[in-house]
Amino acid sequence: MLLVLVFSNPFLGFSQELHWQVLPSLPDGEGFAGMYAGVSNGVLLAAGGANFPKGRPWEGGQKVWYDRIFYLASPGNSWVETDQKLPAPLGYGLSVSFDDYVLLVGGSHAAGHTDAVYGLVFEGGAVRVDEAFPSLPYPLANMAGALLDGVLMLVGGQVKPDGLADSRFLYLDLNLPRERLQWREGPIFPGSSRIQAVAGVVDKSFFILSGFHLTEKGEGWDRHLLRDAYRFSFVDQVGEGVWEKLPDLPRGVAAAPSPAFSIGRSHLLIAGGIDTDERAALGAIDHPGFSEQLLAFHVPSQQWVDMGSLPAGGSRVTAPSVLWEKQWVVPSGERFPGVRSPSVSGLAQRPVFGWLNWTSLGVYLGLMLAIGFYFSKQEKTTENYFLAGRKIPWWAAGLSIYGTQLSAITFMAIPVVVFASDWRLIMGACMILLIVPIVVRFYLPFFRRVNILTAYQYLERRFDRNVRSLGSITFILMQLARMGVVLYLPAIAISSVTGMPILLCVGIMGVFSTLYTVLGGMEAVIWTDVIQVLVLLGGAVAALVIAIWQIDGGLPKVWQIGIAEGKFRVLEWGWDYRELVFWVAIIGFFFLNVISYTSDQVVIQRYLTVRTEKEAAKSLWTNGLISVPGIFVFLGLGTVLYVLYQTNPHKIGSSNPEELLPYYIVSEMPAGVAGMVIAGIFAASMSSLDSSMNSISTAYISDLHRFIRPGWEDRRNLRLAKWLTVWIGFFGTLSAVWIALANVGFIFDLFQKLLGMIGGALAGVFILGIFTRRANAKGAVVGILGGSTVTFLASRFTETNGYLFGAIGVVSCVLLGYLASLFFPAEPTKAEGNTYNSLIGRKRVI
Repeated sequence: MLLVLVFSNPFLGFSQELHWQVLPSLPDGEGFAGMYAGVSNGVLLAAGGANFPKGRPWEGGQKVWYDRIFYLASPGNSWVETDQKLPAPLGYGLSVSFDDYVLLVGGSHAAGHTDAVYGLVFEGGAVRVDEAFPSLPYPLANMAGALLDGVLMLVGGQVKPDGLADSRFLYLDLNLPRERLQWREGPIFPGSSRIQAVAGVVDKSFFILSGFHLTEKGEGWDRHLLRDAYRFSFVDQVGEGVWEKLPDLPRGVAAAPSPAFSIGRSHLLIAGGIDTDERAALGAIDHPGFSEQLLAFHVPSQQWVDMGSLPAGGSRVTAPSVLWEKQWVVPSGERFPGVRSPSVSGLAQRPVFGWLNWTSLGVYLGLMLAIGFYFSKQEKTTENYFLAGRKIPWWAAGLSIYGTQLSAITFMAIPVVVFASDWRLIMGACMILLIVPIVVRFYLPFFRRVNILTAYQYLERRFDRNVRSLGSITFILMQLARMGVVLYLPAIAISSVTGMPILLCVGIMGVFSTLYTVLGGMEAVIWTDVIQVLVLLGGAVAALVIAIWQIDGGLPKVWQIGIAEGKFRVLEWGWDYRELVFWVAIIGFFFLNVISYTSDQVVIQRYLTVRTEKEAAKSLWTNGLISVPGIFVFLGLGTVLYVLYQTNPHKIGSSNPEELLPYYIVSEMPAGVAGMVIAGIFAASMSSLDSSMNSISTAYISDLHRFIRPGWEDRRNLRLAKWLTVWIGFFGTLSAVWIALANVGFIFDLFQKLLGMIGGALAGVFILGIFTRRANAKGAVVGILGGSTVTFLASRFTETNGYLFGAIGVVSCVLLGYLASLFFPAEPTKAEGNTYNSLIGRKRVI
């Protein structure tokens, strides 16, 4: 059974969908109400609960509580009942997942209510019960609670079966060591006492919705359905915060699956529940079933939104909910008063990619291969293979430089950062315009006039072979470290929004990019970059226009909200070196661009592919001039998406920040166009990979292999370069697969950070060589090692903003390298003809 909720515009033909699907049922013919549920080590657990096994309540049947525990390893498997049992039959408590535990808090049994707290852990194919958690300060059942940033919070419930409802607010900070765990009472809950309320967590806040308030009636009590809602937000520290009264719900949702489903980044979705006092008062025989309406609260606008309905007969009450395998799962529950169901349902947020989008993607990938085949016949020498015969048009080289710098990660990340903050990243593009004239004036003549294949050949001319080898090996290691990451991270987002398995995404990008790079060399790499840039920028512009068109009020509304909420801030004044304040942005982005444009073989190799120095300068200016409107498009897209989702409560964005843009593209853009833009994200990842493959191969053959096998003829080197490209592509693809399967992305992140610290020092060596006469080989090595060490120490022992690490590496390398060179003055410096003063004839700088 599948529920598809569609919000569509006939002009664009897009859709945004939520899918409700049936999962394997519990192995019990009756089912349970009031179960506990959670996830331990990736496995879904369900335990306890109660039912009427020997007759319905109106037939005189008695309620029975259970201690049974079930687990479901994957959606495609069947539930398995474990040999392990709960310490006692229990139900109607609270359960949450934390680390590898499923915590069972309080609840009831045949004799009354309990204060016990247990932890369930699934390991080695079995469930273990941990009873070493602190008990509640008093027995409690039928309460509502949820976990926020490791803090378990709960409100309401009953202390004893025949008592009135409670209103206290309790919390347990699970981030503390086990021996320090203690239940504490938080700020007074401002609402009425209640049972069977619905809790929820979204937007860093805790919510309590609806429930029943109890009043005395004879020897028992009467219950009254509530429609109020409250939000609690922490202030400064755990336990301190503020309760806020929210707009009343349009209907009651008592006993609905809890916690409510957090959908996107700003919606709480409530599935069904008891909506009226009349429905609550009806007996089981004449009961029509519980509400099947899906009701969502949109946090930014504080509006309640009707989100359609559950499948017919799909509503359940007194059931837990748990996020598992990217869907909200509701195991078992009560479908009529006294009548349970063993069925298990899951609600997933997933846009439909569609055949037209798949076709666009297939055509695009086929075009990439065709480009590789087209240029394969022209790659007869290593110079053709590595530098495209130095015949690339300047504008194509410029677009390729821009495309290389604009990875898929950057394409998706900039709108996400702006969505959450402001426009301070604009300084990065502005610094490119400042760097270009410096590179054109001072660096470009060296890389063009000394007739090199790699930037590191200059380091041998200026210093010695050891410095050249050190620079080249550093570059190769940095590229190898990033290849798996630049494939893996976009693959996660693409897999999520298309439904394509992540390993297939990685495989497609790895195989296709390897094929056309091996076949067509640098020429194929550059022309695929050109197409990629056009598609990505065109797709970003299309997304920007469509998003503005969807906003009621258009650009004026974007401007109004953006100004009011500080979304257009480009500068932040201050002296705090830990924040991205003005001077940090200026210095940080300046030196980061210095590193890329003066020492990175991936970039330098592109402005060696044109015919003349003048055309190389044009290619750099092309890249710089495209960067400015490009950054405005990406920054604007982040702000416009922020306004779109804030002002359209019925639109649900991605719950994963990294998927914000691809999710929007697939769910909101026209079919076919969305496929082309997603293909562009594929190509952006492939562009990063193909650039690394070709440049690593160039660096190895030119800087290392020619010294290992000096007698090899060019044809043998070309053949080796192609085989090396294949193995590098295989390594990049395999490392991305390894990250996906073994979840070891942190290792690659650490490796990248360590090697990235060397990047600043490497740029410093080029400054030493070009602008000083006294720098020598020993000083250069000291500069690289010293600059890298200083950068590492700054990152390890200070709170310096990461954008400054490049500047620290460059400056410390230059200073230490120059001073060390003065300490070794007897060594020849090879300065003549290899410094700016001696080669260009300008006034000496130092």
